[in-house]
Amino acid sequence: MATKKTSVNPEFLYIPIESVVVLEQVRSNINIESDSFKSLVQSIKDKGILEPLLVTRGDGDSYTLICGERRLEAARQLELELVPVRVIEAGKESGETIALQLTENLQREDLNPMDQAKGILAYIQAKLPDKNYDVDGVMSELVNYNRSPEYVSEEVSFTVKETSEISGKSYPTLFRMISLLKNSPEIQAEIRSGNLPVSQGYLFAANLDCPDLRNSVEC
Repeated sequence: MATKKTSVNPEFLYIPIESVVVLEQVRSNINIESDSFKSLVQSIKDKGILEPLLVTRGDGDSYTLICGERRLEAARQLELELVPVRVIEAGKESGETIALQLTENLQREDLNPMDQAKGILAYIQAKLPDKNYDVDGVMSELVNYNRSPEYVSEEVSFTVKETSEISGKSYPTLFRMISLLKNSPEIQAEIRSGNLPVSQGYLFAANLDCPDLRNSVEC
């Protein structure tokens, strides 16, 4: 079997699809049965991949995917051998990779609230690695910033502002979205599937000490 060679043009590379490595992304799953994904597959079949995947160089001949997981999956569905990519340098320790993923994925209409919440949390954690924040820690900083921004550190202030700008969400909304991650795995699964409204997820997260809330209006 002949070895596939990477081809180059002045704007981007064409690389073997198997050399693209997908690590943990903002999006936790892709619904290949959705109308939007099927439309993407048809578009790529008819016109090719018009927007290159965004990658960074990995080990050896591999490339780590930063943005474009849906395009990559569509290419796999079509059994394409080569895909166009744009190679950038992105430092994971700075949160740049996650920022790029978050920016692209939050623009997808089919990104569900749980994936948004995970992406927002991951970005804040990546930007503030020395803090070792868990969900409660991030929520606490968001509360502090919303109430008295002048009393939080410059680093935290910058991160909160940047996260709000990237996601297009207000500080209280960021807080509520991350609170969804405090719900039980069962409730999170129901929100993800669309069986439970996000508003109910917010309510349950705010009343974790009321386990019977789902079966009663008051507890």
